[in-house]
Amino acid sequence: MALNYQALIERSLALGAQGAKLISTSQIVFDPRSHLKCRFGCGRWGKLWTCPPNLNVSLETFMQAFQRYKTAMILTTADPAEGQKVAVAIEKEAMLSHGCTYAFAMALCVQCEKCAYPEPCQFPHLARPAMDAYGVDVVKTLEPLGFKVAFDREGKLLPAWYSMVLLD
Repeated sequence: MALNYQALIERSLALGAQGAKLISTSQIVFDPRSHLKCRFGCGRWGKLWTCPPNLNVSLETFMQAFQRYKTAMILTTADPAEGQKVAVAIEKEAMLSHGCTYAFAMALCVQCEKCAYPEPCQFPHLARPAMDAYGVDVVKTLEPLGFKVAFDREGKLLPAWYSMVLLD
């Protein structure tokens, strides 16, 4: 990793992350089947602005942008709300203090108790897509890094929630 992001790791922990780890984007695993799981295994499909099929950035456009990133930060938090808060804060800090002009957080958007969709998003400055919305295989990406990914009977992550910030 070309730049020293230790300050971002420390900041994420201060903001409430349980863990933070820098990785090369070459370690991020994509699988098109994640889109099928979104469509047929997730109750958020079509109900949130930040979930398929409502994403305003196509998979092709996202992948073109993703190819330009070299470093990412994986964040572990206790729940999705904490994950969104920390990821968006780290995205902003990376941009303002570390020269990562195009830093981009990927965290399930839970800003609103019920998404405003199809009405305009009430918090577009905070809304971000989840990793799997763009095809990231969360399990195959995280387990080789030493993270334990487990699910309860309803399919919710246990005991932690994972988010990612693409840095540079």
